[in-house]
This record gives sequence, structure tokens and C-alpha cells, in this order.
Amino acid sequence: MAERIIKIRVTELMEGDIIAKDIYSSMGSVLVKKDSDLNDTIIQRLFKSYNDYIFVYRKVNDSFNTYEVNINQIIIKQIEDIIDTTSKKFLKQDKDINQIKKILFEILDNDNIIKLLLPIRPLGENVFNHSINVALYSLCVAKEMFLPHNRQKVLGTAALLHDIGMQKIAKDIIYKVDSLNDSEKKIMQMHPRYSFEILQQTDSINLEVASIVLQHHERYDGKGYPLGLKNEKIHQMAKIISLCDMFDALTNDRPYRQKFEKNESVEYLLSAGENNYSSDILYGLINSISIYPYGQWVKLSTGDIGVIANQEEENSLNYRPEIMVYIDSNGKGLETPIFIDLSLRDNDSITIETII
Repeated sequence: MAERIIKIRVTELMEGDIIAKDIYSSMGSVLVKKDSDLNDTIIQRLFKSYNDYIFVYRKVNDSFNTYEVNINQIIIKQIEDIIDTTSKKFLKQDKDINQIKKILFEILDNDNIIKLLLPIRPLGENVFNHSINVALYSLCVAKEMFLPHNRQKVLGTAALLHDIGMQKIAKDIIYKVDSLNDSEKKIMQMHPRYSFEILQQTDSINLEVASIVLQHHERYDGKGYPLGLKNEKIHQMAKIISLCDMFDALTNDRPYRQKFEKNESVEYLLSAGENNYSSDILYGLINSISIYPYGQWVKLSTGDIGVIANQEEENSLNYRPEIMVYIDSNGKGLETPIFIDLSLRDNDSITIETII
């Protein structure tokens, strides 16, 4: 027989119950100490002087409760919640999220994928949620590039699993608030190789997926890791994951910095240009992102405040949108709104300073 803690009223006390927490009077004195065995005398005393709930240990059959936990179902539901949250916050409304979910669910139908993701679930948003977001963005890019269904599944699998090697990195390095020192950077840069090694030992994961994962931190100029590959030697899907990895990292808080806004992140990626990212991959991602949704309030570098006036579908990039200004730089409402098209050369010096 096992002893299980339960919360009961005084009227439910039984001889043989064991007090699980000290019982105090209204004056703060101990009426009955923890681990006391209850007998009729103590129970009668409590009837007279105590009317609150009491925690006791009570003997129960070992097989009193048995639960069958469907961990696959739990993980899939969490993944779906992450996808829904990220897509509403970052993706254009015309993106077919259900199609992307369908591909991911096909991938997750392989029990080994769930098993591979489980060890990084406790690592939280910086690793688990990040992996789901990268898979979501990668599949958005794949659709913009018209990759066939079977290739999308390869990409989605690699994107989901790209950071599973983080389970071998010490948490104090993953969550370090200050910049990593040289030795810590070397340790962190081992995670693609750790991921590759884990995937090589998994029967249902092919070498192409493992190789894509290994290469997701390689760079066009050969200054990436762990192999130092250059542009033409890097798998196209590793390039997609690399870009999506960067975008998600920029738009989410990290232990060492706060997140950047979507527009700031896009500006950073555009400034990096084709020296770091292939243009078809870069614009595949940017064309999927809802940078400035219609009706969004913004403050311009001039101090004026207005709303985004054009629908995103009218401008696939929507990087320099049209603004209808309603409040001037002095905080005064305008009787007649002023229209400003930021894509015009004459307005090149005006930028969106803050999303309100």
C-alpha cells in the first residue's frame, strides 16, 4: 500500500491518517505536527478547534490510478499552438498555414521525429519554439520557391531537427546573459555537429537531412561553421534554414539582448544582401512576412504619426509602405490627413521609427 497526500475537511479525517503539513491555530501555535498519526482523541480535538482544510497522507492501493500519457499528441498540440501564434504575429494573411501544418504533421507522423525533439523540449523558447518557427518559415520559403512536396518534407524535417544537438550544450552557455567568451563560442559551435551525429544514429533519418542540419551555420564567404564551406558547397536547404534561423533569432528575445522589430530584422537581412543570402531565398522569406500590416500605427522619423495605408497584397515586399499621416510631429491632429509614399525616392530620408 502506498501513501498519497490528499486535501480533506476535518469531518473527513480518519484514524490512521498521517498529517502531511503542520496544523496551526488561529493564534499561530501548532495544533498537530507534521507526520503525526491521527487517533480518535486528536480528531475530536480538531473537530472542536479547527474548521479549515487539512493535508494528510492516506494509504491507497498502488494501482489506484494509472495514466496512459500520449506524449506524441502532447508535443504535436504544442507545435500546432506555436505555429498558430507565430503565423498570426508574423506571416501575411494570404499564406496557407493549413498546408504547412499538413506537411509538418506528415513529418511528425514518424515517431522517431518526436523522440528526437523530446530532449530539447525542456530547453524552452530559445531552442524548442525556435526549431518550430524555423520549420514554419522554411516551408513558407519553400512554397515561394515552388519546391515540390517531397522536397518540402525533406526541408521541414531538417528544419525541425536542426538544433537537437543543443541538448549536449550546457544550459549556462545557452542562457548566458553576457557575450560568450572564445571557449564558450567553440562549445556552442559544436551543436550542428552534435545534431548530425544524433541523426546519423537514427535509422529513419537519411544522410541528406543530416547533412543539411550539419551545414545550417555555414556562410557564403566560408566563415561559417563547422566545416567552413563556401557558397556553392552549401546545400540549398541549409541556406534556407540558415536565413530562417537568423530571422527568428532576431525577432525573439535572447538572454543577452531584446528582440528586434520585424521591420528592423528585415532591414538587417536586406543590408546583408546577397553576400550572405541567396536573393531567391531572401525574398522568399520577406514576401511571406507581414512587415507592415494594413492599419498598423507607426511613428515616422519626422515625428509624424499615421497608419499603413496600402494592403500588403498590393506590394509583395511592403518594405517601404504608403502612410496616411493623421498626427503631426507636435502631436496635433490634422484636419486633412497627409499621404506619404515611402517607396518614392523623394521620401528616401524618411523612415519608420516605431511601430505603435
